[in-house]
Amino acid sequence: MAGPDLILSRSKNTGCIPLVSKYRSVLTYAVSGFLLGLFFPLVSTAAELIKFRAPLTFATLRVIHLGQPLMLVIDVAPIVLSASFALIGIQSARAHETSQQLDESIKKQEIQIQNEHYFLEALIRGSSFAVVRLDSNHHIITCNQTFEDLFGYSCDEIIGKHLDDMIASDELHEEASRISAAVSDGNLERIISQRRRKDGSLVDVEIVGIPVTVGGKKIGILGLYHDISQRRVAERALIESESRFKSLFDQSPVSLWEEDFSGVKKLLSQFGSQEDIIRQLESDTDLLIQCLHSIEILDVNQATLDLYHAKTKADLITGLPEILVEESLDEFRGEILALVSGKNTHECEILQQTTTGEIINGWLRLSLPPGYEDSWERVYISIVDITDRKRTEEKMRYLSFHDVMTGLYNRAYF
Repeated sequence: MAGPDLILSRSKNTGCIPLVSKYRSVLTYAVSGFLLGLFFPLVSTAAELIKFRAPLTFATLRVIHLGQPLMLVIDVAPIVLSASFALIGIQSARAHETSQQLDESIKKQEIQIQNEHYFLEALIRGSSFAVVRLDSNHHIITCNQTFEDLFGYSCDEIIGKHLDDMIASDELHEEASRISAAVSDGNLERIISQRRRKDGSLVDVEIVGIPVTVGGKKIGILGLYHDISQRRVAERALIESESRFKSLFDQSPVSLWEEDFSGVKKLLSQFGSQEDIIRQLESDTDLLIQCLHSIEILDVNQATLDLYHAKTKADLITGLPEILVEESLDEFRGEILALVSGKNTHECEILQQTTTGEIINGWLRLSLPPGYEDSWERVYISIVDITDRKRTEEKMRYLSFHDVMTGLYNRAYF
């Protein structure tokens, strides 16, 4: 037989103790009602006995109850009150249980809110963004170390102060006020601008304003600031570099072409390995023509328009197959083979024709810039016109074997 300790242990394990306590409470109420109910039949019976000066015997009690039907009703008072008090006990136990559940729920919610608060604080402290927490009036509650490092203020010296007064310059105060008003209206705002440091210098920042609401009620604002100074410097340097490149490209006396060979890359990829592609290119002229039509000309400079007697860039951008003459297909094949073989540059002499049909000799240089080795999306071509040089060479060759006066072959020919 299990001892009391074992029974108590089992009760704890099975959750029976709250149940026993509940029934004990109901039993207490029922007994209290029963005891209270006994008061009425005892008093009424005693009163009748005194009234008739009768002895307390079973026969006397029987006569009293038969003569007074109300006594029968009074006799059931203990049962009625016991049942009524038991119901009250049940309701009380339920109310107590509900109260305990509510207390536990409130405690859990408080713990959850506290954990979320700690999590938010840890997130703010550890964020690489400069974060400031504001009340609904945009006064500073706290900020993280990154904010202190970025703007030069310590957290203690700015707590309670208006954020815009601390970091918005006079020129940007109107912009800052507009953002603050928008966030106060419940909108998430994101903007790239500048803000003022403690020393008065301006820093490029990406600003995010986040309204914080709990239960539909706005309780504050989070301001996030990301230092983008280095990014802006890089962007400006890139713009300047692109501007210089564009200027050099447009003003170069040499014919320059910016082309996209990605269509060629995609076309050749269906043939498998590098060796298979090279083999196919060397034997299939139709494939070479398809490659030519797959090239997209992105831009040409003014020297190119002059060299090919084109009125507009559109005359050349849409007419590459007409520019390359059939005799130069082998040179074009060499360009493609160089790219397939992994080379970033290729040079060759090539014959082309202008938009007016004039044949020109050119020295072509192909260059694949870094970053486009896998896609071929950018390929730069330069063409140096060597037509006059070729004509001079041909004339010198002619004169070396012919007499100037007669035009007949001279001794050197024989």
